[in-house]
Amino acid sequence: MADKREFPTLADRVKALLLNAAVYYAAFIWASGLWLPTGGLESVWLLSGLSMWLLSLLSAPWFVPPRDALANGIAALCILVTADLGAVPAFRTELNAFRWIFVGYCAIVMAIAITALFLHDKNSQSANGRLAFRITATLGRSELFYTPPAILSIIGAYQENFPTIGWLVLLWTAFVVAKPIERFIAFTRQWTIDAQLEKDSASIGIVERIDDPNIVRVRLLKRTTWKPGSLHIAALSDGNQQFVLALFDQIQGAEVMATGLCVARVAADECIDTIPGQVHAAPDQDKARAFVENLSGTPGAELVGFAVENSTIGTLRFEVAAASELSEGDVVFTRVAGRDVFYQILDAETAEESFDQNPRGTHIVKAVQLGCYDPDKGFTKHPWLPAMNSPLFWAKSREFSPSKTSKDEIIIGNVPSTNIGVVARIPELVEYHTAILGVTGTGKTELALDLVREASTRGVKVFCVDFTGEYRARLSDLNAIFPGPSDAFVANLEQKLFDVDTGEFKAGKEKKALDGALKTMRTGTKKQIDDFLTPDKPNLAIFELSEIANTKATLRLTEAYLSEIMDWARNHRKARSILIVLEEAHTIIPEVFGAGFDHDTQWVVGRIGQIALQGRKYGVGLMVVSQRTALVSKTILSQCNTFFTHSLIDQTSLNFLQSVYSEQHTRTIPNLRFLEFLAFGKAVRSERPILLKRPFDRAKLDASEKLRRPLEDNAKPATSNEIEIRDGFELEELLIQNPEDTGENNEIVIDSGEGRQ
Repeated sequence: MADKREFPTLADRVKALLLNAAVYYAAFIWASGLWLPTGGLESVWLLSGLSMWLLSLLSAPWFVPPRDALANGIAALCILVTADLGAVPAFRTELNAFRWIFVGYCAIVMAIAITALFLHDKNSQSANGRLAFRITATLGRSELFYTPPAILSIIGAYQENFPTIGWLVLLWTAFVVAKPIERFIAFTRQWTIDAQLEKDSASIGIVERIDDPNIVRVRLLKRTTWKPGSLHIAALSDGNQQFVLALFDQIQGAEVMATGLCVARVAADECIDTIPGQVHAAPDQDKARAFVENLSGTPGAELVGFAVENSTIGTLRFEVAAASELSEGDVVFTRVAGRDVFYQILDAETAEESFDQNPRGTHIVKAVQLGCYDPDKGFTKHPWLPAMNSPLFWAKSREFSPSKTSKDEIIIGNVPSTNIGVVARIPELVEYHTAILGVTGTGKTELALDLVREASTRGVKVFCVDFTGEYRARLSDLNAIFPGPSDAFVANLEQKLFDVDTGEFKAGKEKKALDGALKTMRTGTKKQIDDFLTPDKPNLAIFELSEIANTKATLRLTEAYLSEIMDWARNHRKARSILIVLEEAHTIIPEVFGAGFDHDTQWVVGRIGQIALQGRKYGVGLMVVSQRTALVSKTILSQCNTFFTHSLIDQTSLNFLQSVYSEQHTRTIPNLRFLEFLAFGKAVRSERPILLKRPFDRAKLDASEKLRRPLEDNAKPATSNEIEIRDGFELEELLIQNPEDTGENNEIVIDSGEGRQ
C-alpha cells in the first residue's frame, strides 16, 4: 500500500485545476486585454491549457487510456487545423509547417489508439494490444497534445509584443514542466499529515507499501518501539487494521524503513482511533508471543524468516528475519494447507534487498524439503510449497514424539536441532545393499561398526572383510570367529602370484602351481564358510587382510570366500540373511576400467561384482565402506539402494553422487562435519535425503584411539570368544613342495591363543 501522500486525492486535483485555470486566465487578460476568450488565435493557448489540465488532473491523472487519447487527439487536431494564420505578419510559413507536422503526429497517435481499442476488444490478453496501450499512454499525454497549439497561438497572435511572447512561453513551460500548483498542494498535504502524526504520540510511523501478501514496509517516525518480535497495529487504506510483527529496520538516507509481517486482522472492538496509513505500537505486547505460537502451532516457537521468490516444492528460499543463530543442517518449518512441513537448511547466501537508497544486506537461506513428520512413517513428502512471505519457524524449540521402531529397526542418527531420530530398517540394509562413504576421520567406520553390531544381534550372518584391524577389537563382545588361511599359506600364494607375473613366456608351469594352491584354498574356505553359516551361532565372522600387501593376493582370497558364501546361499536359498561388509572397499572392488589391471585381476573383480548383482536373489547383501569413492567399482556402487555419505571432497565422487542425491545435497557433502552424514535410500525411513548427526560417544573415541598406540600396548592373549579358524590349510608346507597336491585329508585347526590344537 502506498503512502497517502504519494497520490493526490480528487479534491486536491480539483483544487489544482481551478488554481491553474485562474493563473492562466489572469495571464490571458494581461496579454490580450480581453475579459472573455474569443474564437481567435489569441485564445487558443488558454483553451489548450484548460483542456490539458482536464485530461491530466481529472480524466486520466495516472495513465492515458486509448479512449482519452483518441478524444484529446481529435480536440488537438481540430484546434491545429482550424487555427487561422492568415493575419500572422511573420513566420507564417514556418508556423504552417509546424502546424502540419503536429497534425500528422495527432493522426498517428489517434490511429494507434483506435488499433489498441480494436485489439483489446478482440483479445484482452493480446501482446500487440498491450503494446499499443503502452504506446498510447506514452505518446498521448496531455502535454504532447496541447503544447503545439499553445506555441502556435502564442507566437502567431502576439508577434507585435515580443516580451509578451517570452512571458507566455515561460509561463506555459513552467506550468507544464515544474507544475508548481500541484507540487504546492502535495507539499501542503505532506506537511499536514506529518504535523498530525507528530502530534499523535502513539503513532510510530506510516505505511509506505505492502508486499502482497502480508509484508508491510513502514517509514518510522519513532524507532524505539520497533524491535524484532514487537507487535504493532497498522491502519490500512481499505479501512481494516492489521496486527504487525516487527522483523527488522533499515536506515534509508534521513529516514528509517522498517519491515513487518501481518499476522492477524484486528477485531472491531480492538481497533484504535487513527487515520489510514498510520502505525501504532500495540497496547498488549504479550499478544506477539501468542500470535507466533498460533501461526506455528508450537509453544515457544521462534520466527526466523519468511519465504521469498524462486522457491520450489523441493527447495525453499527464505529471508532471515532477525539475528538468528541458524546453521547448516538445522530444521525449520511452516504451515502449508494446515500441515507442518519441515525443511532442512543446506545452504545460504548474502543478498541485497532493493530500496530507493541504501540497499539492505540480508541472508537468503536455501532449505530442502524433508516433508511432514510422523513417528510411525518418518518424513513423507508434501506435494506443494508455502505461499510467498509465509513465516518460517525454528524447530529446535519443538518437542517431537519419538520415532517408533520395531525389532528390526534402529536409530541411525538425529536430525540437527531436533530430537527426531531417523530410523533404518535392518532387512532393507541387508537385502538391497548399502554404501557407507566418507574420508578418514568423519565417522564412517563408527557407523559401519554399529550397523554390523545391530545386524548380528538380530540374527543376520555378518561376514566382514577388514583391512583396518578395528573390527576384531571393537566387536570383541560378539563372539566373532576369524576365518582365513595361515600366514604361511598367504606367503606361498603371494610367491606363486609373483612367479606367474615374472615367469617365462605364458608362465605355464607357474600357472599350474598357482592353480593347485587355489584349489586347496577353496577346499579350506568351503569348510570354514559351512561352519559359519550352517549353525545358528556365531553371527559374526571377521576376515582380516591387514597383513597382506599383494593386491592380487587380497583379491584372490576375498573372491574365494565371497564365492563360497554365494555358493552356500545358492544351495540354501534364503535360509539365512547374510551381510557381507567390505571395509576399505576400494582395495577389494576397485574400478577396473582404465586402471591397468590384467585379465585375471579383472575377472576376480568382476566375480566379486557379480555377487553384488545376484546376491539379493539368495539373501546375500553387501555393505561397501570406502574413503575413496572414485576408486570403487561403479558397477557395484550402482547396485546400492541405501547411501550413508560423510564428507567427501574429490570431484569424481561428487559427480557420481549427483545421481543419488539432488545437486543441492551434493554441494553440501564437502562441508559435512565430524559425525554428520547424508542418509537416503530404501532402508531409511525418509522419502527425501536427510542430513543427520550421530551423538559423540567418548567410549568409542577411546576405543579407537587405543588401536593407534604402539603394538606392544595393544598386544593381549586371545580370549575364548576370539576363535581363529584355519580349517583345511594344514597341508600348506606340503603344498609348497608339491603344489599339485590338493590336500584331501583336511582337519580343523583352531588357534585359541594357547597354541595350535
